[in-house]
Amino acid sequence: MAKSSGAGGRVFNLLLEASMVVFAVLVALALEEWRQEQRLLEFAERAQAAVVAEVEANLQELDDTRDALLTMQGVLAEVLEAGDMAAMEGDLEITLPELSHAAWEVAQGSEAAPYFEYEWVIEMARAYEVLEVYANSSDNVIAAVSQVIGRDPTVDHFADIFGWLAIINGLHTQAEDRLQSVLDVASEP
Repeated sequence: MAKSSGAGGRVFNLLLEASMVVFAVLVALALEEWRQEQRLLEFAERAQAAVVAEVEANLQELDDTRDALLTMQGVLAEVLEAGDMAAMEGDLEITLPELSHAAWEVAQGSEAAPYFEYEWVIEMARAYEVLEVYANSSDNVIAAVSQVIGRDPTVDHFADIFGWLAIINGLHTQAEDRLQSVLDVASEP
């Protein structure tokens, strides 16, 4: 009997040790899971801050180019109204904003994306949709300007550019309003 209780004691000790090892492994896994969760939450905060900073920079870029675009639209309106190229003083200078969407794209594709608040994602997506429409219209302005480069343009050549600038200037205001709205929401506690 002493042998069986000794063997039973050893089995009990082995089971106890095995249980302690399993428990320690489970605690270590849980701790690692918690640490990973904390890293993702911190990354999500940094990604959101980067997107907000990008929106601020885009808003500033729009603000910096607004007056030049309105001025050029006014000059082209005078050329079209006069029907005479003499109304065109100087070169055709169109300064389009350099808008970025890199932080937004990285944030969307990151493993931290599930940690963003749904409402925040929707608001940002709407803002970037407006910027996409703006970018597409900017491409049309560039295409229209490219049609007159290296040529002796006529008043008719400037009608397309004027039309696209009018669209751009309307979108400009819409984009500024949308970005400012997003920033206002992002700054709320």
